Amino acid sequence: MSTNHKLTPKKLQETISQIRKRKFPYKTKEQKKVDFTKYNIAQINEIADVLETIRNVVDQAYQRLQDSNTPQKGPGRPSVPIKDVVKVQLMESYFGVSDRVSEGFLRLFREKLGVSSDFSYKTIERGYDPERSKDILDEILKITNELGNSKEKKFSIDGTGDPCSMKVNYESKRSQQRKDKEAQTSNMHTDAFPGKKRDFQYSVFSIGTTTKVIGGFATTDDHSKGELSFFKEVVEETIDNCPMFDTLCGDGIYASRVACALLEEAAITPFFMPRSNVTFRSRGVPSWMSMLISLTENPQQWLEAYHDRSISESGNSMLKRRESTKIRKKLSARKATQEALKFMVHNIRQICYLRYLAPKLLRHNIVED
Repeated sequence: MSTNHKLTPKKLQETISQIRKRKFPYKTKEQKKVDFTKYNIAQINEIADVLETIRNVVDQAYQRLQDSNTPQKGPGRPSVPIKDVVKVQLMESYFGVSDRVSEGFLRLFREKLGVSSDFSYKTIERGYDPERSKDILDEILKITNELGNSKEKKFSIDGTGDPCSMKVNYESKRSQQRKDKEAQTSNMHTDAFPGKKRDFQYSVFSIGTTTKVIGGFATTDDHSKGELSFFKEVVEETIDNCPMFDTLCGDGIYASRVACALLEEAAITPFFMPRSNVTFRSRGVPSWMSMLISLTENPQQWLEAYHDRSISESGNSMLKRRESTKIRKKLSARKATQEALKFMVHNIRQICYLRYLAPKLLRHNIVED
């Protein structure tokens, strides 16, 4: 522990206040350059690359599951292989179309996806039930992380929400405005989610700050659950999927001793923006005090590491722009599957771009072997 006499609670609080009021004198950071020639090539080849990667990744995931489980043959006509259904669901999520349109797309891309036969939109619809698709989707997440995050050490964590109605964004904002006005009038505070119950699918995810590949996530349409309730689940999944994971940054909602204690158990360094009235008291969590000491001793260096949390906002933006369709499913379990497919497609697309823009970040020959 540092014994620097300047490390007083007042100094810490003044530094945090400066940052929160946007008065901290930041040093200019050099902008990263993008090779637009390679980026253009990646865009030109995106559709073909994504469909081919969907085929390879799903086949590999399915093979792993077959190797670890003895297939049980039931009575009646053999069902459509779940790997074929998931391939079409990923394609459906990528193009942002419905189950019926996906049945037509299957006729176009069946060979590219490596699907054995045509099947109806009802088969695609039933595939959203978790008991059918969860195992293979979990395996796909592992494989995309083996490809894209095997070397990634630093992650950012954040929450997001996808609307279940095309009207919900405007209506929820107006509803929140009215609630805020009423709260000010009656001097009451409300932290309820805006809009109608289950109008959003809420998710929390971690994302590699270098690769922008999602390491772990949790999702729900239950408004009674908050962002922090998924922190442990997301961190543990990221640890399982990303062996080099040693640093996590996030906004002020995660700045607690409980969160730091969880990370401390896994030797992960936290970078969370604390409240302005925070103190150095560790209360049995050394990493909490270490984080605050580091912030006070060298705020410029600390903030340079902390502000990588903006990568999660970039990831959110990528998800919203590239997969801007609403959550179509009505059942909670199927909504969760649709959201999971969005995250899988994001990872697959990002891996395709990294092959052109930063191939050294990828671990090769996972799928091809």
